Amino acid sequence: MSRHNVHGQGPASRAQPAPAGNLRKFRGRTTEADVAQILLVASRAGEMLLRSGASAADTVATTRRITEALGLRDCLVDVTLTALYLSHRSGPRSAPMTELRIIRGASVSYDRIQRVHGFLDDVEAGRVPLGSALRRLDDLDREGPLYPAWTETVAWAALSGFFTVILRGGWVVFVAACLAAAVVDRANRWLSARGVPVFHRAVLSGAAATAMATGLFLAGVTGQAALIVAGGIAVMLPGLAFTGGVQDAIEGYLVTAAARTFDAALVTAALVAGVGAVLYPAVRMGLRVPQVQPGGLDLGGWSQLPLQLAAAGMVCACLALCFQARASGLVTAFGSGALGWGLFLVLWQHLDVPMTIAAALASVVIGIYARLLDRFAGLPGPLTVVAGIAPMAPGYVIYQGMLHLSHGDTAPGVQAIGQAVTVGLALAAGVTFGQMTAGLGVRSKI
Repeated sequence: MSRHNVHGQGPASRAQPAPAGNLRKFRGRTTEADVAQILLVASRAGEMLLRSGASAADTVATTRRITEALGLRDCLVDVTLTALYLSHRSGPRSAPMTELRIIRGASVSYDRIQRVHGFLDDVEAGRVPLGSALRRLDDLDREGPLYPAWTETVAWAALSGFFTVILRGGWVVFVAACLAAAVVDRANRWLSARGVPVFHRAVLSGAAATAMATGLFLAGVTGQAALIVAGGIAVMLPGLAFTGGVQDAIEGYLVTAAARTFDAALVTAALVAGVGAVLYPAVRMGLRVPQVQPGGLDLGGWSQLPLQLAAAGMVCACLALCFQARASGLVTAFGSGALGWGLFLVLWQHLDVPMTIAAALASVVIGIYARLLDRFAGLPGPLTVVAGIAPMAPGYVIYQGMLHLSHGDTAPGVQAIGQAVTVGLALAAGVTFGQMTAGLGVRSKI
């Protein structure tokens, strides 16, 4: 174990008093071995949270609560996207003890996050002694995913299909989008197992979805092939990472925020590049490519609203399944997605509010809704947030921009890509503002 100072990156690193019962338990006999064991247990729990997609602030708060519950006061905690640091100084003249843990193999799993929070509840209740805490965490981590890989592939396929229903695609588009998403998911898993970087996998994913849609269009199978591309792009856009980056920045974790945001921007750029890699040569060779609807999307009148809400809810329930959410999380995701898309649709299509403003307003409501569910029902806030904004991901607008650029129409192409970026920013900022508004004085569980 290395010994050096670690400085907190955000305000949550400040020490808070530990629970009185645990202090009485450890006061006067906390040895150096005890401190080392507590730091090891807390860092292991923090690693599991970061690997599962928890935000920096939530990871710091939970990790510090574990150290305090085990009787260790004044522990400094700091995180970046790929590392977690814990440090404790037992006295003003003593050398600090520091635990460093590198985060590898990250994959979003709300089930694993809830396992760690169940462990925290048991530690705070005194049901987990220090000697067996690390073994308990290892057992929780070894439980494996809640759903097998093939289930996730089916969920991604259904997600893409229901997204085309939101865009008013027909049954042929639905089936084609499901098949395209399933192929892309299996290819991504195959490439990931062979160490291919995320950037290159995103380029190939965007290109594969566009190529399959273009092939169906040229074969005369469907005239709505552009919706297949839009659905495929939308489900691959890193909305969770982007929203988490903005939230980390607002909460003071600038290093982590910069890393998350840059990672999300890089994946988005890769998807755009993949779409352009197919569209541009196809246009230059004189081939017909899937066109967007003239004048933009028409999602129907009030009579279409029930179908829209049901499709948006299914998109988000499938997304929650892909993120290893439990049964209660699937129901929560369905409701959150229907709520967010319904608000956005009414504001944008029926009240003529600009797309970016409609997205921001809808995401503010989702942020408030997520924090209230977290506070009063104990449901995972991040899952509610991601589900609520997922249907608003601007995949169709990105395709529209790349189509214009491929035809040499630079001004409308850049304008469309810019609109997609502003919608993404509006979603992230709106959600964060909503959570902060509802969370004043409220301590989130996740």
